[in-house]
Formats: sequence, structure tokens, C-alpha cells
Amino acid sequence: MVLFTEIQNMKAQETIPVYQSTGKKEEDDFFTIKWLDLNIDSLERIEKPHRHDYFSIYFLIGGTTVQFIDFQEYRVKAKAIILMRPEQIHFHVKAQNAKLLQIQFKDQFLLTLQSKLNWQDLFSMDVVELNEGEMDSFLNFINLIHEEYRGKMASKEILSKLFSALLDKISLHIRQRDSQEMRKYNFIYKSFTNLVKKHALEDVKVSDYARKLFISAGHLNDVIKEITGKNAKTLINEQRILEAKRLLYWTDTPIREVAFKTGFEDPAYFTRFFKKYTGILPREFQRKE
Repeated sequence: MVLFTEIQNMKAQETIPVYQSTGKKEEDDFFTIKWLDLNIDSLERIEKPHRHDYFSIYFLIGGTTVQFIDFQEYRVKAKAIILMRPEQIHFHVKAQNAKLLQIQFKDQFLLTLQSKLNWQDLFSMDVVELNEGEMDSFLNFINLIHEEYRGKMASKEILSKLFSALLDKISLHIRQRDSQEMRKYNFIYKSFTNLVKKHALEDVKVSDYARKLFISAGHLNDVIKEITGKNAKTLINEQRILEAKRLLYWTDTPIREVAFKTGFEDPAYFTRFFKKYTGILPREFQRKE
């Protein structure tokens, strides 16, 4: 992996920084939208791995980008949508002749809307590929939002409604790719993965999530295995491993403390658990080259 080798020697020293929103006003319902034309090595010009305190959506209209998100390298070509959640760690974004529409927002921006859409489900995906006709259709919404945002009489209420419609359209695009038979399973799967992202460090049993979803643990396992080929427990464990990787690689947190922070009372068991899922010991993953 190209980017992984590039950053092996560039670990954060104490904690993973969280870069906060800087909109027109310092307010909780943060929302920005802007066009970017890029042909540079670093999109954000930030030298360390980091998180944001907001959600990000990039519409890649032309060119290519390289994203490094949570130990996964994404080489994305136009036309596509790139989605990023606040808890994800990203670093070293490259762009080549890239034309992007960037939207950044906090969830409070949409809280006043009585929408049936659970928009956070969209962020279970990192990249959504589009054809030219689909991108043109999205651009109709994007141009309306951008025009309202830049207008002298810009209205937050109108902006939030237009943006909600854009999220609805993204959701519809994703759902249309699913077969009718799989839609109910996909709803359970997305709900489960959203819960896992939030609670994997304290809720480690499949039954914990089945109870929250009002289904049996057996049915939840069947659904997850049908969609992913893995059982539900494996997805829970993979999320715990991801959190451990974030702490081990990007910070100087001692292995013993990483174990406690990821829900393990016994550091020795954490070491065995980590090696089972990654094939290496925590100290090898943490090692500075």
C-alpha cells in the first residue's frame, strides 16, 4: 500500500487531533459548501493524521484523488461521491486535476427537519461510484444549494431542506442498486453497523445489538452472514480492532491502556485477540520504523 509506507514514520505523539469546524460563524449547526479545483499533493495541508468534528461529502466531478481513511487506501476516479464520518481518521490526501464539490456539516444542521430518512446510514459507505448522467442529476441539487448558500438573503431553513433533499437523493440512488429481496436485510445491516460504530467498545455481545434492534440474535446473525459472509460477532470484533489500531498506530498510548480503552480487562487476552485478527502482535503494529 503506497500511502501506508509513506507514513510509517509519522505517528501522532499524544492524541489524534480533531479539527473543528470553521464556518462563517462559530455555531453548532455548522454547514459549508464550496468548489475546489486541485492538482496538489495535500488536500488539507495538515501534516498529522486527524479527525474532524463534522461530516464531509465530496462530489468528485473530474480527475482523481487518493484518500487514506482508517488504514484503507482509496484511489477514486471521477465520477463519485466520497463520504466521511467524524470518527474516521484520515491523512495525506492527494489530488490530480481534481474538481470537487465539498460539503461539510454537523448533524445539528438537520435536527429540525421531520424527515423519515436516517441520513447517517449513508455514511456506512466511503465511496459511491456514479455515471455521467447520475452526476448531472446530482449537480442540479448541488447548484441550488450552492446558489442559496452564497446568496445575500441565504436562509438556513431553505438550505437545510435543500440539503436534506440531496441526502434523500443519494439514499435513493443507493437503494435502487439493491434488489427488492435484500432491502429489508440491508436496513437491519445498516442499523447494526451504525450501532456497532457507536457501542463496540462497551457492547461486545451479539445479543446486545439484537435487543436494540428488536430481533433475535439468531436472525441478526443470519442477516449479517447473508450480506457480508461474516457473522455478527466478527463485525463487532473488527470494529474493536479498528479502534485499537487507531490508538496503536497514531498515538503513543501504551498497549496496556489501549487494551482497557477498547474493552479488554486483561492486556494479555487483548494481545492474543489482536494477533488472531491481524496476524501480528500489538507491539509490532505499534513499532516505529
